[in-house]
Amino acid sequence: MSTAADGGGPRRCVPGEVVAQVPREEPVTTTVRLGSGTTQEKADGKTILIRTTKAGVLRQTGKAASKRYWVETRHQRYVPTMEDLVVGIVLDCHGENYSVDIGGPQHALLPILDFTGATRRNRPMLGYGDVVYASVSLADRDIDPMVTCVEKNSNRSKGLGPLKGGYVVKVATGFSRDLLSGSNGVDEEEEEGLGTSPSNVLALLGESLQYECCLGVNGCLWVKGETHAETLLIKNAILNSQNISLSDSGREARKRVKWMIEELLKKHNASTVED
Repeated sequence: MSTAADGGGPRRCVPGEVVAQVPREEPVTTTVRLGSGTTQEKADGKTILIRTTKAGVLRQTGKAASKRYWVETRHQRYVPTMEDLVVGIVLDCHGENYSVDIGGPQHALLPILDFTGATRRNRPMLGYGDVVYASVSLADRDIDPMVTCVEKNSNRSKGLGPLKGGYVVKVATGFSRDLLSGSNGVDEEEEEGLGTSPSNVLALLGESLQYECCLGVNGCLWVKGETHAETLLIKNAILNSQNISLSDSGREARKRVKWMIEELLKKHNASTVED
């Protein structure tokens, strides 16, 4: 498979750009998964073209035999895609399904038994406002999306399920995808001028605080510190880091993020001493 994105890290793209050419082989030896901002079309009888449908930053993961492409943007709107990890808020229960707000055009359906080890007598009893960490299991523009809290292939949760306590932080969908990608960003993005990797924020916070965090590509994050004050500090650090200019180099942006966290910690420690 030859691609325009091979051999490099994240790069800017425009709508209609061809990012990959996938040969139609028999038997099939190449698996390509398309995420948000990408689509496919037939070029001829032997090749399928992968094109972008949005302007943003093109990213890819995987190896030669199995790859995934998606485009990160700063748009607030989320469009569900298969296997996306999302943080959702339960709105209601209708028969066999919970109605969950995942920030998309329609509310998602979560079957009441789609939890690890769940039975009709022993299952999570969720109510309005409860938070769940789930994976998109069905995404189609003509029907409501569905999510699940059970890993598709292993029948184990791997962190999916109800989230107790904590705080839900809403950010831009592109920013949340950056967080979930987990790249260090300082070296690989500095030359491209794509700015800081937000994963620096989580790593720097982890140097001073103990906390839990679930990242959803739908622009919703769940964080929980050891105390309510620490949870608010983590929330503010994530929200403030989102506003760091993308024109900054990776190293300069990291310095600004580190300085911001240090200032927030000083205020937190000062208020703790006063109490």
